Amino acid sequence: MKELEDAKELVDILHKVLLLWEKDRKDEITETLQQTGWLKDSFFRFAQPVSECLPNDSKEKKLLDGFLTGKERIISEVRVKDAKPTEFLD
Repeated sequence: MKELEDAKELVDILHKVLLLWEKDRKDEITETLQQTGWLKDSFFRFAQPVSECLPNDSKEKKLLDGFLTGKERIISEVRVKDAKPTEFLD
């Protein structure tokens, strides 16, 4: 994954995220998306049609679909990490 260390292009970020997803390195996924500025809905909107173009039996589609299914959990984990302690007192 060295070739993707300094990835900036959207498709390269998606590729890197899927490699991390495959290795169950979810903390690194959120870190990558935050650092690259792609932790936003447009990233997931890009990933969806990519998934739809792949053959149903492909490894990449299965990884991508799994990642997309975990979207809400990824976003909520980031919110929890970024929240200030007083935000949970309500």
